[in-house]
Amino acid sequence: MIAVMMYRRTERGRKRRKTALFLIVALIVAVLVGAGVWYVFVKSDPPKKAVPLASHTQQPPTKEIKKEAPKPPLVDLQPTVDAWLAKYKYIDFGIVVYDPANDKIIAAHNPDEKFFAASLYKLYIAYLALEDFQSGKQDPSEILTQGYTRKQCVDKMIRESYSPCGEAMMAAMGQESLRQRVAAMGINNTVFAGITTTAQDASLILKDIVAGHDLSAENTDFLKNAMRIQPAKFRGGLAKGSPKATWETKVGWNEQYNYHDVGIMTLPSGRQYVVAILSYHNGSPTPIASFSATIYNALR
Repeated sequence: MIAVMMYRRTERGRKRRKTALFLIVALIVAVLVGAGVWYVFVKSDPPKKAVPLASHTQQPPTKEIKKEAPKPPLVDLQPTVDAWLAKYKYIDFGIVVYDPANDKIIAAHNPDEKFFAASLYKLYIAYLALEDFQSGKQDPSEILTQGYTRKQCVDKMIRESYSPCGEAMMAAMGQESLRQRVAAMGINNTVFAGITTTAQDASLILKDIVAGHDLSAENTDFLKNAMRIQPAKFRGGLAKGSPKATWETKVGWNEQYNYHDVGIMTLPSGRQYVVAILSYHNGSPTPIASFSATIYNALR
């Protein structure tokens, strides 16, 4: 009996040890499996953000490819200008014709030759004064001279070539300061002490007006209006030679020695060109009008 009881105790002990061993093995296996799962899903670098599944209703945005508008045809105006110059051997001209749409000078003759500017200096001053009005450097409503405000003077010096306004504005702004400011714009051969300029420099200020580089749309329109609507005596050159074009111009003359006319020509088609023609040994608008007619017929 005692032997039987001892056998039974021994069997129960053996079963407990087997159960304990099984539990230990199961625990080790569970730990190993858990470690493997942790390594795969946590230790490895998962994406920082969940990537949404593509759906039929949600497609990734595509970039719109904008095609540049084709440039209008480029006209080589140089042969036309050279042929015209042959008719005026005793007049010294400085000429630049620039095509803004193609950003190219299409004709030139002595573009950097310096001429006495006459009233062309007023175009540079008017442009810089309008810049000052925008920045607050000048008060456009302040009386400058002859009872005219600074802004009224800008209009009168362009529309009517009114010299008291031009001279007062130049004195107030300072000749050397004006020279430095236009030089910063790439206009390198224009000075206000002695007042000289070139066809190239005149074309550059006109180019900036066309592009609206520095002036607001309102001030650009203000300046172009003064260049477009003027008394007839200032419209005898470029504007008279090709009346079917719209011209925004500024003239300058000095007795029988100089006649200059610079401006923006808009053809009936809408194409625009910058034209600057300065002359020496000529005090008449007639050759300038002839030049205008010649280039208009070639460009239209």
